[in-house]
Amino acid sequence: MNVYGHFACHRGTKHLKIKSTDLKISEGLIVASSRDSPGPERCGRPGTVVRAYSIPFQADEVILEFIEEYHKIARKALQKILSSEKFTSKERRQLRDKLLEDWPYAAHYVDSAINQMQGLVRSYKRKLKKGKKARKPRLRKKFVYVKSTLFALKGSVLKITIIPRKYYLEIDLAKYAYILPFLREIQEEKLRLGGLFLFPDKIVLNLVKTVEYIEPRDWMSIDINLTNVTALAGLTVYRFDTRELYHIHRVYEVKRQRIQRISAWNRRLGEKLLKKYSRRERNRVKDFLHKLSNKIVEIAMRKRVGIILEDLNGIKERVLNGSKSFNRRLSKWNARELQRLIEYKAKWHGIPVIYVNPRNSSRACPACGGQLIPQEGREPSNVGR
Repeated sequence: MNVYGHFACHRGTKHLKIKSTDLKISEGLIVASSRDSPGPERCGRPGTVVRAYSIPFQADEVILEFIEEYHKIARKALQKILSSEKFTSKERRQLRDKLLEDWPYAAHYVDSAINQMQGLVRSYKRKLKKGKKARKPRLRKKFVYVKSTLFALKGSVLKITIIPRKYYLEIDLAKYAYILPFLREIQEEKLRLGGLFLFPDKIVLNLVKTVEYIEPRDWMSIDINLTNVTALAGLTVYRFDTRELYHIHRVYEVKRQRIQRISAWNRRLGEKLLKKYSRRERNRVKDFLHKLSNKIVEIAMRKRVGIILEDLNGIKERVLNGSKSFNRRLSKWNARELQRLIEYKAKWHGIPVIYVNPRNSSRACPACGGQLIPQEGREPSNVGR
């Protein structure tokens, strides 16, 4: 894995625009995929994919109070589970009974809160066991997880139980044009609606699909660098210029520096501006990454190839070198988010996705065996676009 992505083969100019990571990973994985690929992504096996969509929603006083009360019991559950050396089934029953006292809403919400907090604590303890740095889990955002037993979809109307036989939240999903195609698939039993997330200003729908992964003709390896993304599908190299993404981060970094100076004499204004421009930055980055991931998945679908990604979990922590300028550049690298988008979109269409260790993947050209030479200033090209 190479962050900047400027490498060339010293054996001749025909390899100058083909990066070693692409070729080497692709070549190695064609064999490994048929033998070592774990889980349902092995060709022909069915698997489950979840896709989330949010719909705008404005909670009334009853819902706002409900979300607040759910947040309180979730915090109590979190404190109890964290303080317990081993959270046993007996302790769980005792905690459940205690939380249900004076709880006017559906009892299943208490189960949801306990399950959520158990998941958070398990993840936290797992990281500590592996020797990783981990903050104690905290609840910041206020929301409610709605299990499938607490809602029903009748036609296009979503009915959520809040207080059994007394209060229900009803939303007509047909009002949202982007949800209509999925409603038809739900009615045709091609999709199902999983658990929901209820926020004060939105509802997040989880669409669950059972897919059968294709038998790929070949594999497409993807190398995500700071200013470009390169994909090798068969013998075609696709190079996507991501300097615009880097520029977006840089522009808003400068804005934040200016806002910090404003905050020195007007803190409230500074916080307001910071929130405004941070939201704009997230939206622009999100839009860019969605469009790029769509293009990459379209290539995989058209060529009927599987996708190979580098396992970049914890990569930023491993390569931070104490240099402020390098660390600042690395903070503008959206590799993991792009991988997440590519993975779920590819799996949604039955394209298998596997991860490999990026170690030493950018050192030798697999086409000729020669050593790759760093080309730090080279401009990205549009080979294969």
